[in-house]
Amino acid sequence: MKQNLILIFSILFLSAEASAQQKAKRPVDRFADFSVGIGRSQAAVSLAYVHNWKVLKRKKWEIGFGARFTSYFGSNHYFRTAPAKLTSGKTDPTVLFSDDIDANIDSVLFPKAQVNSFNISLNFGYNFSKKFSAGLNIDAVGFSFGGKQSGTYYGNNFATGVPVSAKPTVFNLLLISDNDKGSLNSELFGKYKWNNSWGVKLGIQFYFAEYKTDTKVQTTPGGDMNDRFRKKMLGAGIGVTYNFK
Repeated sequence: MKQNLILIFSILFLSAEASAQQKAKRPVDRFADFSVGIGRSQAAVSLAYVHNWKVLKRKKWEIGFGARFTSYFGSNHYFRTAPAKLTSGKTDPTVLFSDDIDANIDSVLFPKAQVNSFNISLNFGYNFSKKFSAGLNIDAVGFSFGGKQSGTYYGNNFATGVPVSAKPTVFNLLLISDNDKGSLNSELFGKYKWNNSWGVKLGIQFYFAEYKTDTKVQTTPGGDMNDRFRKKMLGAGIGVTYNFK
């Protein structure tokens, strides 16, 4: 019995020691943040949890994952044709540098828009010092929900608008530019920690809000049909962060 107890305590001690060494080798940065992005007649409020690993020799760089809930609000905004194959005629990486095909781009005017999204995010950071750092994050995959909204569809062939109804696109997926699907949030920011727990960040926020109409209301000159319409918000961002010990 005594030998068994000694063996158990030895295993526990070695496990704790190994865990401590692992933490020393790979320090982590775990924090929650509350952020607000403000654009013209629109805003996005988000709450996120982030788990980053400090990497490379000096441990100044961070990379990790997070979970973020974002709620977008907008009023009197035009949501334009979303799919890349229509907006630029391309779906490969060159879509980033392609011009829009104006004849394929229609819009839906929503007097009110409200989209809620929950996504897994990719996070990157660099620590200049113990107090100052910079970061970049972007939503990768998730889902959206929200109430049905009434809007007015405006096409190139319509002199007046057509009433439509739409709900947020359910599935969110990060691809490339207009290839993205659904509603996705991203931030570029600088952060200042005034103590070991609390900090404040300031930067820019870029949010894609996407609606899907009840029917495929758009038909392009080439005969393609579409029911997805997107609004891109680029706004000033501010937030508060809390680091977990």
